[in-house]
This record gives sequence, C-alpha cells and structure tokens, in this order.
Amino acid sequence: MTSVLPPGPKGKWRSTWKIVRNPREALEGWVRSYGDPFLVPTLNGPVVITGRSELIREIFGRDPSLYDPFATPALSPILGQGSMLVMGGDTHRRERKLVMPMFHGDRMRAYGQAMQQIAMTKLDDCLARGPVISTLDLMTSISLEVIVRTVFGVSHRQMSESIMDAIRKVVRKTNPILFFSTKTHFSFLGLSPWDRFQAARLQLRKLFNELYEQRQQNPTDGEDIFSMMTAARYEDGESITRDHLREELMTFLLAGHETSAIAMTWAIYHLHTNPAVLETLREELRTLPDRSFASLAAAPYLKAVVQETLRIHPIVTEVLRKLRTPMSLGEWTIPAGFAVAPATVLAHYNSAAYPDPDTFQPERFLERSYSPFEYFPFGGGHRRCIGAAFASYEMAIVLGTILGEHAWELVDKYQVTPSRRNLTMGPSTQVPIRKM
Repeated sequence: MTSVLPPGPKGKWRSTWKIVRNPREALEGWVRSYGDPFLVPTLNGPVVITGRSELIREIFGRDPSLYDPFATPALSPILGQGSMLVMGGDTHRRERKLVMPMFHGDRMRAYGQAMQQIAMTKLDDCLARGPVISTLDLMTSISLEVIVRTVFGVSHRQMSESIMDAIRKVVRKTNPILFFSTKTHFSFLGLSPWDRFQAARLQLRKLFNELYEQRQQNPTDGEDIFSMMTAARYEDGESITRDHLREELMTFLLAGHETSAIAMTWAIYHLHTNPAVLETLREELRTLPDRSFASLAAAPYLKAVVQETLRIHPIVTEVLRKLRTPMSLGEWTIPAGFAVAPATVLAHYNSAAYPDPDTFQPERFLERSYSPFEYFPFGGGHRRCIGAAFASYEMAIVLGTILGEHAWELVDKYQVTPSRRNLTMGPSTQVPIRKM
C-alpha cells in the first residue's frame, strides 16, 4: 500500500508547542491552511488529524487490534505499565473488562449521595468565609474529595487531607511537556520538570502504600474503587498487584479530578453569561419533586447543560491511535507507525452539526441526538474514557446542588477564555461568583 499523505505544517517542536498552548486555535488554523485532514509532526510522532464525521467513523469503526496506544514511550514512565492508557491489544481488553463495571449502572447510585454531601459541605465552608466564591477552587475541592471518598474510600480526615494535598502537588508539578517527549524526562539538580514531578509522585506513592497496607491488614467490603479493585479477579482468577493498582488509580487521579473541576467551572460561567439558559435551568430545578441526587441526575435540561458544556470544552481534545498496519482514510493512505486522530475540538465546532457553534445552547441536546462521530467529549471507540459516566453524573449532581441552593452572579463581567493549566485547558480566571 503506497503512502499518500495529506499536507500539513512543518517542525515537530513548533507544532507540538502550538498544540500544547492552544489546541483549538492550532487545529483550526491548520484546517484553514491545509484542509481536513492534515498531517502534523509532533515530538511523539506524526499524526493525521481530522474533524470530519465520515472519517472519524472510519477510524472508530476499524478493528481495535490494528491500533496501538499513542506515545507510550513518554506516557509509561509517568503513568506506569499498570495504567490502562498505555495498554494495548488483549491486555487492554482484559483490564477494561475488570474495571468497567465499577464505573457504571448501580455503582453510580452508590456514589451519588457522597457527591451531593461533599458539594453541600464544601459550599457551606466557602460561604462561611464570605459571599464571594472562586468557582474553580470550589469545584476543585469538591472533585478532589469525591475522588478520595469514592475512589480511595478514605473518610478519615487526616489521611484524606494528606492524600488531597499530595494529589494537588502532583498535578501542579506535572508539566504538560512531559507527555510529549522522553527528552524532557531528565534530571538536573532536582530542579528540572521531571525532578519536580518525581518528587511529588513519590510522596503520593508513600501514602498509597500506607493505605494499601492498612487495607491488607483490615479488609473491607467497601463500595469504593480501591476496595473493589483489590477484591476483583481477572477471568483467569489472578488478582491485581499493589504496583499495578497504584498505577491504575494514579491514572484515574490525573485524568479525572482536574478535568471534572474545570468542566463544572465552565458550566457555571456559561450559565451566568446566558441568562435565558440559566432561568430555564432554575425553573427545571424548582419543579423537581425533590433535590435529591437521583432527581438531579435524571433532570433532562440539567443533563443537556452538562452535554453542551462538554461540547464546547471537551475533556479530550484529540483521540489518538497509532497504526499497526497501513490505513486508507478517505483519499489518503496512512503508513504503519503514524497516528490518526479524530479531533474533538474540530468536530464539536462543526457548524453543519452545531449551528452557531460558539453559542451555549443546551437545547441542541433536547432537539436531536448526535452520533458518536459528531460528539465524543470523552474520546470514542474501544478506548473511550472509562470514567465518562462517573464524570457526567458528578457534574449534574454538583451543579444541580450548588445552583439549587442559592442564586449567584458573576463578579467579573469581562470574557473568560481558554488557557493552558497543568494537564488541561481551563478558564483564564477563577470565575469568581457572588451569592445574591
């Protein structure tokens, strides 16, 4: 099969930096310059990127065994070999089958009450300090405690605070450039980005090992992910090892807490810059039979608000797959070793699917259904984010709880724009709000 590659920009370092700095701006600029799809050289290898639904359908519909995970040389030293994100083939399917039931169905209801209780407690704590609240700080503290309670099963205050402090430090010290090249994994007098990340990770590992030993000595039948994974068995009867479990839970932490907090912060911002949308949501909340977590999770307009927030600010900006064999993609032929990437930030702003795509309109998701090739905020295909249901459920419960308790207004009236944080893009401010 002869390679026929689409055009694209030159320069691995420059292209990678543009994606790190502002993915949507970079990708939309390359579409204007080269068309869709286009080829981008990156530090982790060449990538053919598309936002066209018919090509995304081809990529997601291909036999999963023909793909490898992308950027494993850079990701493995950060996440560990026990992370599902670096697994491929049968190993990935085996791991996913073990973990998937812990994030779906009845499991959600087991977590919902804790999510609502944490949201109410954290909100009261913030209001006790004054009427103005930093939305991003509030949502981060809620998301962190949700993870510590539901993933780690920790309710003891001292251990909980220690774990949350360690997680915050790991996220602060995880420079995004570490994910793009092994050349950034170097030590220099304890001062390099890699040194700072390693030191922060070591502290969290020590806490995990301490918690693991406690669980081994005093086993529980808890409903937290930690307990369930410790007790779970693969099809061959094998149990998960301590290091493997630690690396899998580390992945949930890094992929989960900051992304959820940022998405909920964006929802608060968009609701309060679109008064008609906010009033529609408030009316729905007023007419619910109660404000229980179950009622909030089932509220259709609230769900649409969550979906529209994730359309405009998807958790995953590109869904990367490395080719094990050559692939025909539309009129192009991509060789083995290259990657293909459906781009969420292109597909979600396609005006054919989403008229006036920059406008916050939750009604879109009440008026029609979108295919998984038009809407995929958590990725798609066989590697779709395993925590997608958990994150959407948390967003609905937390937002419904906070908006149902009080009326709010934005403190700052100027526009908030996406800006690079640690691992993700987030709002350019803390989005402070004031109780009315």
